[in-house]
Parts: sequence; C-alpha cells; structure tokens
Amino acid sequence: MNYACAQGGVRWASAFPWAYRSKPGAIPTRLDAASRIRNSRRPMADRPDTIQWHDDPAHPPGFDDASERAMAWKMVVLVLLALTVAKTIGSVPFIGTVALTVAVVMQLYIPLWRAQKLGRDYDFVGHHTRALRRDIRLVAILIAIAFPPYAYAHHLYVTEAHAWLGQLGFDELARWIPSRRFAPRWPAPDALLPGSLWFLEMSATHLIGVALPEETFYRGYLQPRLESKSPPTRRFFGVPIGRAAVLCTFLFALGHVLGEWNPLRMGPFLPGLVFAWQRNASSSVLGAILFHGLCNIFGEVLFSLYVPM
Repeated sequence: MNYACAQGGVRWASAFPWAYRSKPGAIPTRLDAASRIRNSRRPMADRPDTIQWHDDPAHPPGFDDASERAMAWKMVVLVLLALTVAKTIGSVPFIGTVALTVAVVMQLYIPLWRAQKLGRDYDFVGHHTRALRRDIRLVAILIAIAFPPYAYAHHLYVTEAHAWLGQLGFDELARWIPSRRFAPRWPAPDALLPGSLWFLEMSATHLIGVALPEETFYRGYLQPRLESKSPPTRRFFGVPIGRAAVLCTFLFALGHVLGEWNPLRMGPFLPGLVFAWQRNASSSVLGAILFHGLCNIFGEVLFSLYVPM
C-alpha cells in the first residue's frame, strides 16, 4: 500500500475505528494516524494493529480449528444440498413449504448447535452486542452510500435492460431479465395482507427468515472457520479481508443459484462481500444481519413499484 492509500485509510478509519484492536479481548479501538501510516508500509503479519485470532471469540485459545473447519465443510455441503432439494420441490403444496422451512432453519440451527457442542457462548458465531452502536453506525453509512445508486440501477435494469440485450442480439440472456414499467402502488399486487401489514410481514420475513439464518451460518460460523486456515492478508478501509471471505461469499451466492439454475442469482455475491467486511469490522454479525435484511426489504419495495409490461 502506498503513502496516498495510507492517508486515505486514515481518513476512513475515523469513520470505522472498530477495525483496530488495542488489547486482547477488547473491542477494537482507533490507532493514532501516524501509527496507521507507518503500519501500512509493513507486512501484514508484522503490524501491531492486525487482528489476532486469539482476540476473537470465533478463534479462542487452544481451539482445534482444523477439526471444526472440516466439520464446517460438511455442514456447507449439507446446507447447499438441502437448499437445492427444497427449491426444486418448492412449488409442491405443503411438501415444498416444509422443505424450504427446514433448509432455512438448518442455517440457523447448525451454528448454534456447534457453539453449544463445543461449550462456547453464541459470540462464537458472532451473536453479541458489544459493538452494536458501531454496527448501527456502519449500517447507516452503508445505506447512504449504496441505496440511492441501487435504486437508479434497479430502474434501468427492470425497464431497459431486457430491450438493450435484445437489440444487441443476446436473446438467450434477455429471457432471464424482467421487463417492467414504473407503476407505483401500495401494497404489492400479490400481497396477502393490506397496507402496512404487508410491509411488516415482508420485513419480518427478510430480517428473521432470511438475513438472520444466512448471516449466522455463512458469516457467523463458516467465515471464521475458513479464515483460520487463510487469515486476511489485505485491508479494505482498515478492515482485514482476504481469500477466505471471498470463498465464503461465493458459497453464499451459490446457495441462491442451486435449485433455481438462474445465473443472475449469483448477484448476492457483491453484497455478500460487504456482509463479510462487516463481520470482520466488528467481530459481530448483527450489523450484517441488519444491513442484509434492509437490503432485501428495500429491493422488495422497489420491485413492488413496477408491473409487467
């Protein structure tokens, strides 16, 4: 990292001070600016502000990471298989609903079961409130940065992308793209509940039924297990991030594709990287759960404002 990048990191660190730790077991604290600039020129392993795994509840002293990492891979295969089967038969009355429910519950149950089995508190999978205020502040910053451009990109995607691809001769790809027009109405046309009740039902579904289990499994349980073998070697806005987080995010996105077989369902890969970054920013998944749920809610509301052409 060059000096200019280091200076940029100093400015961003004032917004993200939790990316730096002061002592084992403590909530990450801010280093002085000069120290961050000096450390940015040193190898990652030699920097005093690098996250030490013994400071993180997900990597307690004396813990057999290799054994639990092997278990985590088995659980990933099991979850992806369950999602594939559940989404394949999801349209079957009753049976499909049960299968989808089981697949969702597995993603929440497995991490909590592993924590109990190992005699650990739930902070082992990132369920703690020690950095809650910082998580909320970070979510607010991410919303301000991401939501306005996403709304504009979504508008172009649903109203123009289908025609653009057809004009370019990509008819096979265009069939995966919706063609809709802006026609705001409240609530969504296919909602079972009226008005604000529809919004509350939809919000609860995305926060509790989607974001909570997915973030608990992928970011809370799986990501630290993968990072135990491949610790982060880079920093992004002061937060350690590496190949393990990318691999975990790929598996997260793959779970959306399996059973649906729509290549566009790899789209969650990009926001998944943000959720992985949030996990390492505070060692908690609560911020990632909140931002994940709000992203889904925002997307659902936007989609409801458009109707088929």
